[in-house]
Amino acid sequence: MRYPVALGFYPSNPKELKKLIESCFLDKKFGPGYIPKDRKYDKNLVAGIVPHAGYIYSGPCAAWVYKELYENWDFDTIVILGANHSGLGSNFSMYITDDWLTPFGIVKTDKEFGKYLIKNSEAVEDPLPHLYEHSIEVQLPFLQYISDNFRLVPILVKDISIHKAEEFAKVILEASKELNRKVFVLISSDFTHHGKAYGYILFREDPIRNVRRLDMQYIKAILSKDSRSFLDLIKNYNGTVCGKYPIIVFIEYIKQYNARVKLLKYYNSGEVMGDEDVIVGYASIVSFI
Repeated sequence: MRYPVALGFYPSNPKELKKLIESCFLDKKFGPGYIPKDRKYDKNLVAGIVPHAGYIYSGPCAAWVYKELYENWDFDTIVILGANHSGLGSNFSMYITDDWLTPFGIVKTDKEFGKYLIKNSEAVEDPLPHLYEHSIEVQLPFLQYISDNFRLVPILVKDISIHKAEEFAKVILEASKELNRKVFVLISSDFTHHGKAYGYILFREDPIRNVRRLDMQYIKAILSKDSRSFLDLIKNYNGTVCGKYPIIVFIEYIKQYNARVKLLKYYNSGEVMGDEDVIVGYASIVSFI
């Protein structure tokens, strides 16, 4: 069993956790403003990008994608590509051997799907980095809130080229067809991390507004499905988007479907807390056919 390690990101008490998740949906300023109740099936969802900070900061932003997922839920397997903050392990580190535990209960892994990826791509079963990583774990309670019937393929991604991202994206799509799975690919990434705590101070004046402007440049490249422009921007600004490598897999994956992509919500922690010293950007992005 893979036990929770993201202490402080969300409550360990199930009742408190449910209440906090619902407050994220109900947040009228930063969240959708309502708890989704109806299956609308007005979009054929392909993939999404969500943040992974503490729920009190980024939960309302993440709720935008989870609202879309609830209203269009038709999936067997959720492939989560997370930022690898520790840098440990392989470029595609998977942890499917064990199921994952959260305060809401057990999330079963899709071992067959994972083994297909291991056989046909550079992905390897590598639990070590997952034992120190929160980026995938923090998505699970939201997923459990909207559905009790899915399996997980958790993969941490680092240090890959656009070519490798494209290759891996093709294998995910191939696996979904070969194994007859309805798959949603979920990217777990925050955007700019700005401030002394992150060793990154690009803006001395009006940092909250300028972090937003910078992140909007990154997001524009994502909406244009342009991995090269996205990585060039990261390089030019010495960018601190922690999930930049999962994001280029997202771009290459949705290009296979010629899918549309839409920004549902953006804000940064400075806009929530008013703190200019530590600012992290959050975006909720969804792709659909």
